[in-house]
Amino acid sequence: MILIQKIRASFTTQLSLWVSVFVLIIIGLVIFLLARFSQEVIHDETIDATRQALENTALRIDNTLRLADMAARQEHKTTKVDRALIEQLIEENGYFVILRQSLPNARFSVADAAEAGEPAEGEYSFYQPIGGRSIGLMVVCPASDIYGKYSRMQWLLLVSGVIGVLVLLYIIYYIVGVHLRPLHLLADAAQGITDGHLNTPIPDTHHIDETGRLQNSLSKMQTSLAAYMDEMLQKQSTLSRQNEELQAAYGEAQAYEAMKAKFLRDMTAQMAAPVDTICHSTDSICRNYLSLTKAQMAHQQLAIMQATDTIIRLLDQLMNNTPATPPTITKNPAAL
Repeated sequence: MILIQKIRASFTTQLSLWVSVFVLIIIGLVIFLLARFSQEVIHDETIDATRQALENTALRIDNTLRLADMAARQEHKTTKVDRALIEQLIEENGYFVILRQSLPNARFSVADAAEAGEPAEGEYSFYQPIGGRSIGLMVVCPASDIYGKYSRMQWLLLVSGVIGVLVLLYIIYYIVGVHLRPLHLLADAAQGITDGHLNTPIPDTHHIDETGRLQNSLSKMQTSLAAYMDEMLQKQSTLSRQNEELQAAYGEAQAYEAMKAKFLRDMTAQMAAPVDTICHSTDSICRNYLSLTKAQMAHQQLAIMQATDTIIRLLDQLMNNTPATPPTITKNPAAL
C-alpha cells in the first residue's frame, strides 16, 4: 500500500512504469515471435542436418563396401555384405561419432527397409539405405534431441530478455528523471513560495521547451510577486504610522472637547446668578413701577447694572480665556 502511494506521488515513476510496461510488452512479443520462428528453423535445420549426415554416412559406407568388393574380385574372392559387416565398419571407422554429439540420446542401428516403420510418439525416426541394398542405417531419437538447440537458445533468449529489460528500465527511469528533474525543482520552488518563502531560488534555464518556458514564467512571477509584496509592506507601514498619528490626534481632540465642555459649564454656572438678578429686578420694576420710590428705583437700577457688569466681565473672560485650538487632522492622499 505504501509502495502504491509512493508511485502515485511520483510522476517520474508513473511515466517510467507506463513506458516500461509498453516496452516490456513489445520485447515480450518480439521474443515470442523470435522463439517461435527459431523453433521452426532449428527443427527443420536439425532434421535436415541429421538426414544429410545419415546420407553422407551411408555414402561413405557404400564406397567402403564397393572398394572392398573390388579388392575381393581382384583376388577372385566374394565379399558377403550383411548387417554384421556394416556394424563392424561403423564401429571401426566411427561414422556415428558426429551424429552422437548432436543427438546424444539417439539409438543407432543397421536395419532393413521392413524394420523402418513409424516412430513412437515423441520420437523421430530416420532411415537411409546403403546404396541399392536392402540394408540401411536407422536412427531413432527423442524429440528433446531435435529441440536441444532450441531449449538452449530459449534460455539464452529469456536471460538476455530479462537483462535487456532491466537495463532498459534503468535507462528509461534515468532519462525520464533527467528530463523531469527541472519539473521537480519547480514543484519544490512553488511549494516554498506557497509557504511564504518568496526568496526561494529558481535556477535559470536556457531550454525553450515547455519546462523551460514554465521555469522562466515562474521566475518572472516570483519577481513580480516579491515586488508587489514589498510595495504592500511599505504601504502597510505607512498606514500603520498614519493610524498611530490619527489615534493621537483623536485623543487630543477628545481631551480638547472635554476641557471646552467643562469651561462652558463653569462659565454658565457663574452667569446664572447675574442673569437671575437682572430678571428679578426687571420683573420687580415692571410690576411695581408706580409704587416704587426713587431710592428703590435707584437700588434696582444699581443691581441691574452690577449684574450686567458681571455678565460682561464673564463674557470677556470667556472670549479671552477660550481653550487652545484643537489639533488639525490631515490626510495624505498620496500615501494612501
